Amino acid sequence: MGLCSLAIFLTVPVARRIQRFVYNNWGRETFGYFVLVVLTIGALSLLYYLIFKLKIRAPSNYIWLFLVTGLYIYFTLKLWKIPEEAVHFLEYGLLGFFLFKALSHHVRDKSIYLTAALFALFIGTIDEFLQWMMPERYWDFKDAGLNGLSGTLFQLAVWKVLRPKIISEKISLKSLRIFSVAIALCIILLGLCVSNTPNRVANYTKKIHWLSFLQKEEPMSEFGYKYKDPEIGVFYSRLSPRRLQRMDKQKGKEYSQILSKSLDKDYEQFIREYNPTTQPFMHELRVHIFRRDTHFNNGKSTSKKNEKRESFFIAYKENLILEKYFSQSIKNSVYWWSEDKIKTIKNYIEKDRYYESPVSANLFTSFSEKSVWIAIITLLTILVLINLILPCLKILN
Repeated sequence: MGLCSLAIFLTVPVARRIQRFVYNNWGRETFGYFVLVVLTIGALSLLYYLIFKLKIRAPSNYIWLFLVTGLYIYFTLKLWKIPEEAVHFLEYGLLGFFLFKALSHHVRDKSIYLTAALFALFIGTIDEFLQWMMPERYWDFKDAGLNGLSGTLFQLAVWKVLRPKIISEKISLKSLRIFSVAIALCIILLGLCVSNTPNRVANYTKKIHWLSFLQKEEPMSEFGYKYKDPEIGVFYSRLSPRRLQRMDKQKGKEYSQILSKSLDKDYEQFIREYNPTTQPFMHELRVHIFRRDTHFNNGKSTSKKNEKRESFFIAYKENLILEKYFSQSIKNSVYWWSEDKIKTIKNYIEKDRYYESPVSANLFTSFSEKSVWIAIITLLTILVLINLILPCLKILN
């Protein structure tokens, strides 16, 4: 288990180079096909083992085998746009095997499956954290969840397909303690990741100078606001409605000049210069403009009616966000749209259709950092109480 985890961590610094090599020589889809081939070989090998080695006749084992294999394939296909991410299914499937083997020396009841899945999530979260620290790599809670999902699917295969005889139904106190430790490790680590906001990164990197490079990395987690507008739909911002309105009103002319002067500046260079941590208003403004203009140009260039309608619809809604919430900052810039342009795309779209902008959609808006830690401390307290009370009840019985 330790060696497998170490091997996963050691691939993090070289993963981008491997990715480029495969892209340049065999194409992006190679990762996806590789995962599908390995999954197929693994499923067929397990099928052979069930039929000829274990001589199992019960149909439920085989149904679960096809179900788990189908789920692995389904999630691999869902990741086809970024097929290199699907390789994690193989890594954490293998890790799931070693986790089960290691834990089976201490846990011999059905809690082993959940405990192993939680440790897979814990290791997968550390893996994603290490990726965040690497240049050109990014953090994503969803990726950490996918790592845990792969380990969970493997445990499901062991539980429902192989059904090892050494595992009993009755859960022991020792197993409960190990399970509690696994939960505690996961929620504390995830809580720390949630709390690793840009402001906190800036604070601790000022004190620990050799970590200053982390200030240039993409934010790990950010809190913000969800805007619900009956005319637009939903969009997200790091700024409260009052602050967004105030900044647009007070600095609109200055921002308009910056936008006009940056017309020839590379988009990526602009959003790095006006990053979401130090310049959230300008960053979000420019991203909305980029999304609007990109989809408008896509709509103009395509001859397919459905694609044209969808592209123009997105451009129209993004322009509404800009006109309504960034009006002073865009009105006197080169990015302001004329009425004629707006009328042109209105003819293609259903303007009253619901829209949710993906710009800054990664922000936490439904809960605060404080509520996260209240929930974590509450859960940890419950775990401690359970582990203190259950042994006493056993003595009384």
